[in-house]
Amino acid sequence: FLLAEDMPWAKKGYVQAEEQLAVKAAGEKPAINTVATGDKLQGEMNENNIRTIKGNGFEVQFDMAQGTIHQLTYGDDVVIAAGGGPRLNAFRAFVSNDNWCYQPWFQNGLHNLQHKAVDANTILNKDGSVVLTFTVVSRAPNAAQLQSKNGRYDSGIHTLIEHNDRPFGENDFKFTSNQIWTIYPDGSIELQSAITSSNPGVVLARLGYEMQVPAQLDQLAYYGRGPIDNYNDRKTGQFIEQFKSTVAKEFVNFPKPQQMGNHEETRWASISNKAGKGLVVVNEQPYAFSALNHSAMDMTMATHPHRLPKSDVNYVTIDAMVTGLGGNSCGQGGPLPHDRAFGAPTRMGFIIRPMGAKGGVDVATASEKPLLMQQQKNGQITIESGIEGATIMYKVNNEKKAKEYTAPINFRDGGTITAFYKDKPELKVSMTYAKIEKISTEVIFTSSEEVGEGNAKHLVDGDANSIWHTMYSVTVAKYPHWVDFDAGDTKNIKGFTYLPRQDGPNGNIKDYEILVSQDGKNWGEPILKGSFENNQKEKRVMLKAPVKARYFRFRALSSQNGADFASGAEFSIIAE
Repeated sequence: FLLAEDMPWAKKGYVQAEEQLAVKAAGEKPAINTVATGDKLQGEMNENNIRTIKGNGFEVQFDMAQGTIHQLTYGDDVVIAAGGGPRLNAFRAFVSNDNWCYQPWFQNGLHNLQHKAVDANTILNKDGSVVLTFTVVSRAPNAAQLQSKNGRYDSGIHTLIEHNDRPFGENDFKFTSNQIWTIYPDGSIELQSAITSSNPGVVLARLGYEMQVPAQLDQLAYYGRGPIDNYNDRKTGQFIEQFKSTVAKEFVNFPKPQQMGNHEETRWASISNKAGKGLVVVNEQPYAFSALNHSAMDMTMATHPHRLPKSDVNYVTIDAMVTGLGGNSCGQGGPLPHDRAFGAPTRMGFIIRPMGAKGGVDVATASEKPLLMQQQKNGQITIESGIEGATIMYKVNNEKKAKEYTAPINFRDGGTITAFYKDKPELKVSMTYAKIEKISTEVIFTSSEEVGEGNAKHLVDGDANSIWHTMYSVTVAKYPHWVDFDAGDTKNIKGFTYLPRQDGPNGNIKDYEILVSQDGKNWGEPILKGSFENNQKEKRVMLKAPVKARYFRFRALSSQNGADFASGAEFSIIAE
């Protein structure tokens, strides 16, 4: 909509409003395995657990211990730096509006994920392509805490404290991804990944993959939303077009460095040197894309842009989801739930191609999909194929005969499940699960709750983003606060877990005591007293000996910050 005539504030032709409208759906693209043809591939293993695959005009090295590309060379040009292949990534340099959620990112170790392939397999396809399958566990060695000067997140001065004396165990946060890498004869490399986490409700900064390319690859082109940074909750003002940029131009000179350069709904993106040599990333579905010269941790720790260290690589991210910005630094809260990235089961796929490859960017991924296996809160195992009509078979523990998967599998007692496609048994996945000791409970009473926003029943709804919060709108209830739970019948109670609210520290409980009852009326003396650490990790507390009871009272005696509020995201009873 253009201004029709000159006005004091603008000349005729000034754009007053504009919108972009889709006129038709995207057309079908040829599958990558129909255009990525070439000579037969050659492969070898070396003593460092690196598998090298060579084709006409390319060489890719795979790190079999981590389940990803170690280095990729097209022609004479290294396009993925040594040790910089795509790895699962869920972290960003927090922005000012992330003050509601960034501390749990460090407590869950998202800034320091270490990747270990616990299963690997190699398949030679008849069409000449090579398939590498991996099950990769991604977990930090330990939790950490980002300490800010004077306790203010916006001071810009931070100290990272790694809790090396408390290594992560099986009950701490981790990702498990089942990955299928397909290397085609022309040098195209496809990744299909099925990602799960140990806490589907945790809010992540992002969920996707990050790779490192040599710094001389600094020329960008992409088909997506731009040219200005955009996020899930701030994107419709940036139209979907084909843009050209450079890594240097993606940098925004914020006084305090933070994440930048995100582009939503990207269909493809290329990064190359000035001679036009490089790679193209073609997404299966529109994803978020960014390319920066600085790592997320470098930007987190730098107080000002001039303190950012020089890097000899550029960091490229391809994300299935990036948490939006919200408005919490000015009091409007975090992004809405549909604009947040979670640890929930996620599939994603993309292709890395040499610049100028046959078919260009007009290609679609092939049909190989990894199985996605997930344990629900009630212990049931679900298995999804991602391929319509596929028949899935599975075995439990040491069973010799496989069964067809038709419904969720009751698996509270734990063990190992191996699943595979009936028509392609080599694409198998094995997952081991611990015995589930948490039992279903019902909230039957609370001393105080903020009705609507902070109902006590939120403690048992399985959603880490809903909370119990004591009353504050009408009056501020004073400590102690308590919640009573009904286990349904008498149980051998062994302990409990308490997850503090994940969107901020207000109401996080410090001192507590536990009481039990057989009738929900007579409680007696506390059977346990204690104090929680001041962080937002799940607290797991075990009794010295099991106690028989049906009802369980969790009584909060004080808060971490000294205020009279009490809150919590999840609470569960551990029982035999």
